[in-house]
Amino acid sequence: MRLKTLLIRIVAVGCACTCAFADWKSFVPRATRNGAFFDLFGSIEHDDSRNGTWPFEWTDTFFREKLTAYSNGYVYHPKFLQYYVALAGALKQEDYRATSFDSPGWTHGSGVEYDTKLLFLPEHPYSAELFALRYEPLFKEQSAVQHNNVQTSWGGSFQYRRKPWALRAGYNDNTIESGVSSSNVARYSVDGEVLKVTRNGYLVSANAAYHPSTFSNSAGLEGDTTEYLFGNVIDLRRARLTTTLASNTSDQEGNASGRYTTDQFAWYEMLNLYFPLGFRSNVSYRYQDNNSEQPGGIASGSRTLSDLSRNFQLDVLHRLYQNLDTTYTYLDHSRSSSGGDTTFRSNTLGLSYNKLIPRGRLLAGVYLGRGKTENQGRADVVNEPHLATPVPGFFDLVQQNVDLPSVAVYLQSPLSPFQMILLTETIHYTVTPISNTVQITVFALPPAFVVPGTYDFFVSYSLITGDFGLQTDTLGYNASVELFDTMLTPYYSYGSVQSDVVTGTFPGIPLDSRTITAGVRYHRGPWRARGEYQDVQWEVSPYRAWKGELQYVGTLNPTTRLYATATYLNKYFPEGTTIQLGEGYTDSTISASGSIQKQLPPRSMALSAGGSFSRLQGIVDTNAYAVNASLLWKIGKLDFSAGASAYSSDTQGATGFDNSRFHEYYYFNVRRVFF
Repeated sequence: MRLKTLLIRIVAVGCACTCAFADWKSFVPRATRNGAFFDLFGSIEHDDSRNGTWPFEWTDTFFREKLTAYSNGYVYHPKFLQYYVALAGALKQEDYRATSFDSPGWTHGSGVEYDTKLLFLPEHPYSAELFALRYEPLFKEQSAVQHNNVQTSWGGSFQYRRKPWALRAGYNDNTIESGVSSSNVARYSVDGEVLKVTRNGYLVSANAAYHPSTFSNSAGLEGDTTEYLFGNVIDLRRARLTTTLASNTSDQEGNASGRYTTDQFAWYEMLNLYFPLGFRSNVSYRYQDNNSEQPGGIASGSRTLSDLSRNFQLDVLHRLYQNLDTTYTYLDHSRSSSGGDTTFRSNTLGLSYNKLIPRGRLLAGVYLGRGKTENQGRADVVNEPHLATPVPGFFDLVQQNVDLPSVAVYLQSPLSPFQMILLTETIHYTVTPISNTVQITVFALPPAFVVPGTYDFFVSYSLITGDFGLQTDTLGYNASVELFDTMLTPYYSYGSVQSDVVTGTFPGIPLDSRTITAGVRYHRGPWRARGEYQDVQWEVSPYRAWKGELQYVGTLNPTTRLYATATYLNKYFPEGTTIQLGEGYTDSTISASGSIQKQLPPRSMALSAGGSFSRLQGIVDTNAYAVNASLLWKIGKLDFSAGASAYSSDTQGATGFDNSRFHEYYYFNVRRVFF
């Protein structure tokens, strides 16, 4: 009996040990997919830049071999912990030759990269993610803007999602080190949302976010930014209220650039109301408070700007049947700064008529309004954004009565740590008054930034100084007829602005202008075209413009797609009274771009090619073009790609400024997947 009891105990202990051992083994990582691949990359790159009499030319020949292994899997259970791990090693060979120094010949290098992610409880309302990566773009050419880079990033996030709540918190620390400099950006984030839909279809939602960050680099630049956001929507079907609050502060200081600070707060309310008999109303209120301290140069020191604006707008709309829309708008806008105040109030009435006709549609409209501007002193506009602007290209300032010498244009660098860079007039951009606003034409950028390209700009400026009251009357009408199922649409519009000084003294010439626009649009199948003539008459800077556009977007056959567009714009400016140049001149812009994609049977090969060209002739003459082509070919586990690109730009200014650049790049890449 004792022996039997002893055997039972031994078996029980053994079973317990076996279960414990089995539980321990269940926490060993299990791979759902493992893989490895090899990349072979080669390129030749050449650049020739000339800034005035200073030339700089280089050529780079580059090869790299990279082996990457990765694993996807889970620990214990896919719903408990998922992981991703990748490890890569690479070699490079490079021959970099430049006119500014003797070439060291072929150089060799090696690097290691990794990428790891851990996702806890991916399908649970509570989930968390940790990550760490090391990316070594030293494999990029020595000619890159920031070469020999090593980027390391680590952080994590926590997320909670259960209706109606969603919460998330995270941290990301990103460091980039190169052979000559380093930068660091650390960013925290906390945001949340609540969304509730009632049984009768009413909706209530709110969201909030807090994003502080710090940045620095080895050149002495350091700073921090803090962003607060809050928004909510209350939708009761016949009434909808939308609220947005945003605060953004930034402080950067560098040894070379000086100190640049911004403090922005914005509050926006929108109330939409729906009434019987086809009436509806939109009521909005916008409050913005912007403050900025900007470097003003060695002689003038820093420049402090403030801008407090309030904007109230009431729209009352009515639709009669399906043809006539009537809109009344009341606008009350005020702007205050340390140097002065300005207010603007206006009443506008507009009618829009829409009528179906055989194989077409008739559209017509008329509007008239009266506004009054009261100005005391000098008001400022701080950090007006103009995002995704092509260069060469232009944009218009939002405000009227701009003091031209006060305009300051900043480029937000797309490179870490994303600082603001002050551009120089006549070297990078020009300022031109156009009708009742001002046009900024950006034709060049500092050497680190590629032209042509697309960038974000911020502009600060002041309005004209003076104590005056200005009454402005506007009148306009337009008509267009869509014919032959929208194939042909002629259109015409007329607008006039008349200004009278009712109090004080206006420090310039009041705006009395007349604008006539006439043109025709064509649309048939993949073809679109437009021809337009515009005549602007006013005392300061009148002009006459011709514009033509032609576009093709379509498929030539089941495997070939083509996109092409061309634009021509000619503006002739007769001599005005206050324009900077004392004689008339012409601005002429020609641009064209296109691309074609072709798939070859059995659809394992794809070819593409494209290009763009632009020419601006006027106060500044700029020519720029870009071409590119690529080939993709997949054969079993082998992927092959190759391509070439080139761009060129040259600029000549009225002040004798001369800048040119030519860049060409050829590459191939072969990837072999092992498993």
